[in-house]
Amino acid sequence: MARQDPMAQWRHHTRLANHHFAEGNHLAALPGYRQALLLAEQQLLDWQDADEVVAALVVASHNLADLLLAMGETDDACTLLCQAHQQLLHLSGSPHCRSELRAAARNHSRHTQMELLAFLRKRGPNAAIQACLGQCACQERAAHTLH
Repeated sequence: MARQDPMAQWRHHTRLANHHFAEGNHLAALPGYRQALLLAEQQLLDWQDADEVVAALVVASHNLADLLLAMGETDDACTLLCQAHQQLLHLSGSPHCRSELRAAARNHSRHTQMELLAFLRKRGPNAAIQACLGQCACQERAAHTLH
């Protein structure tokens, strides 16, 4: 039996989890979203299409965070959103990553930043998210200063 490519597996787990989530079956959606996130993380440095794998990481992180929020796990959702954003910031500035991956991470970090801001608008002040966003502003100022 031929082995399915990791992004096809990612899509399968995401679709299945989305179905369960839409049906309100949060416990059934949880393993699918976790597996999708794991697959995206495992493929991050090796997948040929950098934009596709970074997008998969962002989507998986945000899907899982939405599910955690629906389950009342606000702190876990907050942690996950911050981790995803920080991971992209790290990748975008890492000299050890290929340029396509750095560019994709920089591009998609706008989405993770918007998600953090949306979290604050919906849920009010949150020290962890504010610290994560503060880190972003600090890095952006430094980047503009250097160029």
